[in-house]
Amino acid sequence: MQITVPAEEATAFADFIATDEYRREERDYKWALHLAVRALLTPPVSDSTDLVELLSELFSQALPDLSRMGVSQADRAFISAHPTLSALANLSGGKWGAAQFTWIPRAIEYGLGPKVGEAFKELVDADVELSSRVDVFRDRLYEVSAELQAKGGFEPSWTLRRVALPFVAAMLAAFDPGRYTFYSAGALQHGYGRYAGASVWPTGTAGKKYAAVCEFVQGIADALAAGGVPVADLIDAQSFVWLSFGQSTQPTPKPSNAQAAAQPTIAAPDLDTIAADLAEEVYWPLSRAQQLVGLVHRWGQVLFQGPPGTGKTFVAERLARLLSQDQEGRLEVVQFHPSYAYEDFVEGIRPVVTEGSQLSYEVRRGVFLKLAQLARENADDDFFLVIDELNRANLARVLGELLYALEYRGPEHTFRLPYSGDESYVPRNITFIATMNTADRSIALVDAAIRRRFRHVNFSPDTAVLKAWLADHGQGNFAETAAARLNALNQQLLELLDADRLIGHTYLMRDDLADAGLQAVWEEDVEPVLSEHLYNQRDEMAALRETFLAVP
Repeated sequence: MQITVPAEEATAFADFIATDEYRREERDYKWALHLAVRALLTPPVSDSTDLVELLSELFSQALPDLSRMGVSQADRAFISAHPTLSALANLSGGKWGAAQFTWIPRAIEYGLGPKVGEAFKELVDADVELSSRVDVFRDRLYEVSAELQAKGGFEPSWTLRRVALPFVAAMLAAFDPGRYTFYSAGALQHGYGRYAGASVWPTGTAGKKYAAVCEFVQGIADALAAGGVPVADLIDAQSFVWLSFGQSTQPTPKPSNAQAAAQPTIAAPDLDTIAADLAEEVYWPLSRAQQLVGLVHRWGQVLFQGPPGTGKTFVAERLARLLSQDQEGRLEVVQFHPSYAYEDFVEGIRPVVTEGSQLSYEVRRGVFLKLAQLARENADDDFFLVIDELNRANLARVLGELLYALEYRGPEHTFRLPYSGDESYVPRNITFIATMNTADRSIALVDAAIRRRFRHVNFSPDTAVLKAWLADHGQGNFAETAAARLNALNQQLLELLDADRLIGHTYLMRDDLADAGLQAVWEEDVEPVLSEHLYNQRDEMAALRETFLAVP
């Protein structure tokens, strides 16, 4: 990745970095946090029985006993002179990272402390690949939170989810700011576009995304150093990106980070930039991406429908992530299936094992109600719910009162929930993006009352996307052949069946396509699908195989 920092920006930052204001507003409170976390997660403290108790104190917003952690008197004075704990909450994502400061002490109280301590020790183990450490840490803490819920330690309003990436980044960056960076998606996305000339945000797991972000911020540090800026570590590089972002989005000077009690406001999404990002990621023409972004931004419910393998789910998730600015907590993804129920989606009664192994029952909120509560509490943010395979569930059974509330939103259109008896409503700042496989004959179950509540977007097999993807993945020489064979197959299927049961282009979007050949695609992906549509029609299947493989 080529990173370029304009000379005038480097010069201005070099002047600012030498001031007391910079140290007060951007650096000192982060360094104080570093001194505390480094002592906590480094032997001998991290190997001692004190670790769990000290973690509980830290996340209970009570500064741990620094003398027990071996912190020098001078460092203790420095830490105490700065808003270390509020800084940790702020850098952990503010309102999105705050949950960790509630449930982690509760988990330790419920006897899960050793698992919590081990997860933090593994997170800072530099002998393990960074991306793996981040993903494993999030998995481990998720397992701990699930155990806490099973033990009855979860409050009814709490949500079971993986810890936010800003929280993981805050712990890593505080532990070693020479290698790791704090994480603010809005600022970093701005930095990618401005200094790397890259509109494509890192993809993959949270760990891979964070590893890429650390590499980017290190690149910023190197570029600043080359421009004569005395960069000490990634704290300075991250601050440079954050200040640049603040100047691009704030009409007035930004408030002190050290004084802030919540995550800094993320600027409203730029729809043109989002459309450009989407077009590049999904290999669409810009005009098509702009049309889709505009539609989803205007309407609260959108349905992507088409044959399998046309990219519906991928586009839905990528678009939702771009519109939510990749902020943890603002996007939920759920897949409907025949056994999915109202109790999973809205609310239901669930068994709970309490202390003493007693079985009791409580009303639990489902995926939608949890997201709706967040949306009501954060009315200035946009939230997104991606529903994959909408038509595979009994929608009247799953949606219940939402069939009414999706059309009539807001607090003036409340409905009463059957289990809790509470009143609720669908906030206007939730967008539903659903996908539907038209080859699934259960499409007939999606009645007109439900369908008319969604704006429909048709997805069809697209050989232009296929060719662009193959070219971008080093298989351009095979692109024309693959596209021609897919076109020929679908033309024959259109005559035999209908447009709903064509074969999508993503079946051929394989890194090994040129090596494995179309034979592998047919046997592994295409034939099993068509066998369902053409059951016991051997002659037709043989003809389709010959067409796809160009058998003479």
